Amino acid sequence: MQVAFDAMRSMSSSPDWIKHLDRLHLLTPLRVLAVVVIAAIITVFVRRVVKKGLRRLLDRALPTDRSRAEARHRALSSALRAALTGVIWAVAVITIISEVGVNIGGFVATATVVGGAIAFGAQTLIRDIIAGFFVLSDDQFGIGDQVDLGHASGVVERVTLRTARLRDGEGRIWHVAHGNVLRVGNLSKTTLVLLDIEVARAMPLQTVLDEAHHLTESLAADATVGPLLNAAPAVVGVVDLRDDRYVVRVTATAQLGKHDEVKRAWRALLLGAFESGALVAPTVAA
Repeated sequence: MQVAFDAMRSMSSSPDWIKHLDRLHLLTPLRVLAVVVIAAIITVFVRRVVKKGLRRLLDRALPTDRSRAEARHRALSSALRAALTGVIWAVAVITIISEVGVNIGGFVATATVVGGAIAFGAQTLIRDIIAGFFVLSDDQFGIGDQVDLGHASGVVERVTLRTARLRDGEGRIWHVAHGNVLRVGNLSKTTLVLLDIEVARAMPLQTVLDEAHHLTESLAADATVGPLLNAAPAVVGVVDLRDDRYVVRVTATAQLGKHDEVKRAWRALLLGAFESGALVAPTVAA
C-alpha cells in the first residue's frame, strides 16, 4: 500500500495535471481517498480468501456433519477476518495520518506503549481466545456434546472463541474459559459405556457372573434402552479387588450421547438385584 503512495508522491514534481491538483489543494485528499479505496479492496479480497481457504482446509482436515462444520467455520472465519481487517485498516489510518502532514513518530510510540499495556492487562483474554481458536479448529467438542472440562462437566450449549457454556445434570449453567481447560473428555465421541457391579467379597464369583449375565439380558430387552444399544452388553470380569469387595465390569456400546440413559437403566436394574437379594452390597464402614 505504501509503495503505491510513494510512487504517486515521486510523480508529483513532473506531470502538469498533478501540479494543477496540488495548486488546488486536491492532491492530499486524493491520496487519502486512494488509501481508503486500496484498503477497502484489500479488505474485500482478504475476507473472501480467508472464508474460502478456511472452508477447504477444515473440510479436508476434519470431515464431520455439515451443521457442525458450518458452525465451526463461521466462528473461525469471523475471528480471522476481523483480525486481518483490523491490521489492514490500522496501516491505512497510519498512512493517512502521514499523508496529511502529521508526524507519526510520536503517534506510533504512544500507540506502542498503549498497545503493550493493553496486551499485558489482557493476556488472560488473549490466552483464552488463542486456546478457543484451537478448540474450534481441532473440533474438540461442539454444541450438544457431553463433555468433562475438569472445572465443569455437562452438555455443551454454546461455544465462542473465548468460552464454552455447559449445562450439568442439575440444570446449572457453567461458563468455562478455554484458557483454563487443561484436558477435555468428550463422551459424545465414544460409544463405550462402562457398567460396574460392586459386591461384597463374600459373594461367590460365579453367582455374581451369572447375575451379571441376567442383568445384561434385561438391559438389552428394555423397551426404552434396548434401541439405544449398538450391540448386546458383555461381561468382562473382575476389574478391581479389595479387602471387603470386588468389582465386576460390564461393557456396552451405545449410540453417541446416550451414555446417561444407559447408565440410569443399569443402576435401576442393580438396585432391584440388591433389593431382591440376588446380589449383596459391600458393608459400609461406620
